[in-house]
Amino acid sequence: MSLNDSARAHIERALPALLSRSADEIARGIDAPGHSPFRDDILGLGYEGRFSAFYAPFDWINDEADVVIVGVTPGRRQAKDALLALRSAAVRGASVEEAAAAAKSTASFAGMRDLGARLMDHLGLHQVFGLRSTADLFTSAASRVHSTSVLRYPVLKDGSNFAGDRRIMSRPLMRRMVEENLVPELARVRNAWIVPFGINALLVLEDLAARGLINSDRLLGGVLHPSGQQWNRYNVQLGITTGAAVQDVPGGAEVLRRSELLRDRVSQIVGLRPAA
Repeated sequence: MSLNDSARAHIERALPALLSRSADEIARGIDAPGHSPFRDDILGLGYEGRFSAFYAPFDWINDEADVVIVGVTPGRRQAKDALLALRSAAVRGASVEEAAAAAKSTASFAGMRDLGARLMDHLGLHQVFGLRSTADLFTSAASRVHSTSVLRYPVLKDGSNFAGDRRIMSRPLMRRMVEENLVPELARVRNAWIVPFGINALLVLEDLAARGLINSDRLLGGVLHPSGQQWNRYNVQLGITTGAAVQDVPGGAEVLRRSELLRDRVSQIVGLRPAA
C-alpha cells in the first residue's frame, strides 16, 4: 500500500493550494462551469481539443489487492470528495501516505457502490472472489480491493464530466494517461482479478491485454457502469427485462450478450475450483 515518487510530488504540490482555501472555495473551484483558475490552472494537467484534465488525489495503490475495479475517470463529485478528504487529513497532521489513502477510500466510486455490487452479484462475481456479496469489497473486505480508472485523474469534456467513449486510446492526452498511470498501476497488482465498469473501460483494458500489458485471463468484463443513468439497460443486465422486450432497449441485445458471456466465464472459473 503505497505511493510512487510522482504521486507524492502531485500531492505535495496540491496541498498548499488546498490548505489555503476553505472547503466551499474548493468545491466552487471544481464545479465552476467556465474556466476555473483553481481547477484548470493550479490543478490542471492538460488540454486536448474539447477535453481537459485536472489533478485529484487518486494515486494511492493497494498493492495487496486481489480485485481491481476500473471505471473510466473520476467525476467532479469524486474529485471534490477526494480533495476535501486529503485536505482534512493533512489538517489533522496525517502523513502524505495516510492522507492519500483517506482520499482514495472516501471518493472511489462514491454514490455507485450499491448498484455496482448489485450488478456484480447478479453476474456471480462474488463467487469468483469467495464473498457473500461484492458489497463487502466496500466494507469488511475493503483490504482486498483496489479501485481505479483507466483515466486516473478527472477528465472533462466541454467542462462537464466525461463518461468515456470508444476513442480513448486514439487521443494523445488520454492514451498518455493510460500508459503512464494505469499500466504501471496494474503491474503492481498483476495477479488480481480486473473488473471494468462499462464498455469504455473494457475497451481500453482489452487493448492493453491484446498488447500483453495485462493478463487477459484475469479480465472479467461485461458489468455496466453503475452511474445510475441507464436503468433500461440495468434492467436487462439484472434479468428484469427479458425476452423480446430486450430488443426495445437501445444496446439491450449487446448488454445481454456481454452479460451471458461473463456469467459463462464465472461458471467456468468457479467450476474449475476443487470442492471444499
